[in-house]
Amino acid sequence: MNATLPPGPKVHPLSLIADLAGRGPLIVTNPRKYFEDLHNEYGSIVYSDFGIGRFYITNNLALIRKVFVGEPRSYAKADAYKEAAHFLGNGILNSEGDFWQAQRQMVQPAFTKSRLNMFVDTMVEVSDKAAKNLSAEADVSSLSMHIALENICRFLFGEDFAANEKTIREAVHFGNNFISRRIQAPFKLPVYFPSFNNLRFFFHRFELDTILYRIIDERARQNELGKDLLAMLIAAERERNSGQIRRQQVRDEILTLLIAGHETTGYTLAMALWLLARNNDIQQRLRAELRSVAGGKWTVETFDSTPLLEAVVNETLRLYPAAWIIGRKILADEEFEGFLLKKDSQLQTGIIALHRNKDWWSEPDRFKPERFLGENSEPAQKQAFMPFGAGPRRCIGSVFAMLEMQVAIARIVSQYQLTPAQDGEPEIEYLFTARLKNALPVRFTRL
Repeated sequence: MNATLPPGPKVHPLSLIADLAGRGPLIVTNPRKYFEDLHNEYGSIVYSDFGIGRFYITNNLALIRKVFVGEPRSYAKADAYKEAAHFLGNGILNSEGDFWQAQRQMVQPAFTKSRLNMFVDTMVEVSDKAAKNLSAEADVSSLSMHIALENICRFLFGEDFAANEKTIREAVHFGNNFISRRIQAPFKLPVYFPSFNNLRFFFHRFELDTILYRIIDERARQNELGKDLLAMLIAAERERNSGQIRRQQVRDEILTLLIAGHETTGYTLAMALWLLARNNDIQQRLRAELRSVAGGKWTVETFDSTPLLEAVVNETLRLYPAAWIIGRKILADEEFEGFLLKKDSQLQTGIIALHRNKDWWSEPDRFKPERFLGENSEPAQKQAFMPFGAGPRRCIGSVFAMLEMQVAIARIVSQYQLTPAQDGEPEIEYLFTARLKNALPVRFTRL
């Protein structure tokens, strides 16, 4: 193999430690600039040990297509997911190979169009209830997280979990922060070392597990399991395991979907409402589109008649992807475009920069939903837009998430005029997924 390593920066471990002790490395304070600067200086495939290991950073669409779509079994999940497993366990996000395939096949039927159609009325009810008593100025982050959490809890468990919302939100918030800090730290204590932060993490995980195992055990004792996802998982477990249920595996799948369907969706919905508040012309066009479907029963097919609504969500996902970075692990030495890709190295794609790359997007910093409409819609290459990943491991709940965000936006915009309550960009934390650092106020005026 005559391939050579791609070019890249030389990073001394001491400078990395200094960054962590200060404001933080650029990759977590301004990841878009970080990725753009790397690719502008070194090209579409960058290599460095960054002071802590072997890393490739790429925005090369051919390589991205190979890794995620063409040959996905030749790559493993990035090492960051091992840290996530301390919280999520071995659910569908973290599992690999044949085991992942079996879990995917077990969960997939819950996300068919026919089953989602059964749930649209619930999404409408949840959105209308949340929007009913909006004050003149409200935090759309809190509003959106509430909508997303209630939707996913009803989908998973058939109930709204109002009594447990505070516990769940605090546990998920702390868990995301804890796992993210461990991923970002070049040196860390073992997770079971009895430090104050580790003990807090296990306390929150215990609180969450207590709720989940109680629900799982209560449901398993019932003769009629119901029609939610938990019922499907219990029935599938019994069929596969001679009537037995792997409680921890059910817990891992439920918790993975609970978190994936809560924080990321809530963040995206909040950003969509904020963007609409700043763009009154798009609000007006959206209301005109929604009037054409008003009065009828809401179904999955309803949204075939609202292309602008879907475009608003897609444009939000482009500008502010919750999954701002996606990683894989290279399993064997290989050559790509003359470069050596070394076994056991981490390969990362900065989605946040890919989605604003001027090679694929016109006016990349502008909120322009119409770019997703018409015959010449953007981008010309699919892998330039991948908010839910790509290939066989594309997020299994992407259709559910798109549907609930469209329902919530439609119901809120139909009832209220949205206007900004503050200037400037919101502060965003780039953890395992992106989330708002502070409240995001928007003014609501009832129509």
